Amino acid sequence: VAFSVAGLGGYYWLGDKSAGMMNENLPFNVAFQVASGCLVVHMLISYLIKGVVFTKAVMRNTVPDYAHPHDTRKRSFFAHNVVVLATLISAWLLANLVPFFGDAVDLLGASMTPLSCWLIPIMIFVRWHVDSGEERENKVSVIEWVVIALEVLLALVLMVFGTYSALVNITEHWHTYGPPFDCHCEGIWNTCQCSTNHIGMDMCQLIQGES
Repeated sequence: VAFSVAGLGGYYWLGDKSAGMMNENLPFNVAFQVASGCLVVHMLISYLIKGVVFTKAVMRNTVPDYAHPHDTRKRSFFAHNVVVLATLISAWLLANLVPFFGDAVDLLGASMTPLSCWLIPIMIFVRWHVDSGEERENKVSVIEWVVIALEVLLALVLMVFGTYSALVNITEHWHTYGPPFDCHCEGIWNTCQCSTNHIGMDMCQLIQGES
């Protein structure tokens, strides 16, 4: 519900002028700080949960003898910390190797979200439906199959055109990206050197025009 309200409300007010993440379309003020704080809390909670699931899966496939959550042995504790630390370092390294975070999020979202959230679950359901045959209790009506087909079509359209749009955007802005591990302050600090084109920083464009 919160995502729907934020998305619909943001696009209602901004329309096609929206760029990047929704909070990046706010000027540097209290609302921007509150939105950024909420985003930090959301990321800490959601990615902590995802990190637990990921590290447990890694441990079960690499060191299954020490993967039980109630194992109090020192080797289990050590193995858990090694996996967590390796995951943390890998995430930090990948995040700093990619110099276009916002555009990378758009690319991953357009290419992977329709696939993982719509297409793969539908494929699993269809496979189960075919394999179960007459043993299944509930029948799928024609209307439901039409809705499923429309969902598949929508997912394919979003994945193809969304990925294409994200790749075009990355190509067009490639010359503006710095090298890996470079300091990227765009949209973070309210200075003309970092956020000239940010909403509410019109004075920077005036200063550049005068110079």
